[in-house]
Amino acid sequence: MDGKIKIIASIFILLILINCNKEKKENLFQLTELNNYKIIKTKINDSIIKINGSNKDYTIEGNMNIHDNSKHGWWKINNEIIGEKYEIEYIYLDKQIENQIKVYKNGQLDKNVSKFYTKSFDKNKVSFYFYFPISKFKTNQVYFDYTISDTVKRKIIKEGKLDCLKNIDHYYCSIPINKNESVIGIINNFSDFKEKDSVTLAVDRMFIK
Repeated sequence: MDGKIKIIASIFILLILINCNKEKKENLFQLTELNNYKIIKTKINDSIIKINGSNKDYTIEGNMNIHDNSKHGWWKINNEIIGEKYEIEYIYLDKQIENQIKVYKNGQLDKNVSKFYTKSFDKNKVSFYFYFPISKFKTNQVYFDYTISDTVKRKIIKEGKLDCLKNIDHYYCSIPINKNESVIGIINNFSDFKEKDSVTLAVDRMFIK
C-alpha cells in the first residue's frame, strides 16, 4: 500500500479547556495532577485514602490507593465560577487507566466530548449504551467482547463478541441473561483518519462491568 499508515492503540481525544478570561489552554489531564492543589487526605482504610484538593480555580476529590499511588473509582473536578465539571473513572489493570470521562457544562452533560457507558435491565436481558467523543476519526466498527458469569456459583457461563449498532449519538447492544448472571467485557471502537498520503488507525476501549 502506498503512503504511510500510523496505528494508535487505545487512543483518547485530548480535551482542551479554554479559559477565555485568562486566554490560556489547559489539558484536562493536567487538572488531575495533585501537585497543582492544596491537598487534604482522609484515611478510609489501610489501603485507601480520600483526597480533597483545591486551588484558586478548581477543586478535586476522589480515592487513592496508598500502596501504588493510583487513583481509583470516580474522581470529580469542579470550577463553579465558569460552570465546568469533569468526572473521570479510574481503574487499575497493571497500570492506572482513565476508563470513562464525563464533561459537564453549566450542569449539563456534554455527550459530544464525553466517553462513557450506561446500562439498563429489561426482563431477561441487559442493554448497554456506549458514548464516544466526536472527532475527525471515522468509526468503522464498534464491538463488545463480553463474558457472562454466574454470580452465585462464581463461574463463567458464556463468552462472546457482539457488533454494536449506532443510534444517533451512541452505540448499543443487548445480551440475554438469566437470574444471578452478570456481564463484564471490553467495548472496542475502531476508527481511521485519512489525510493525503497517510492513514491513521485507532482503537478506543472501555472496560465494562
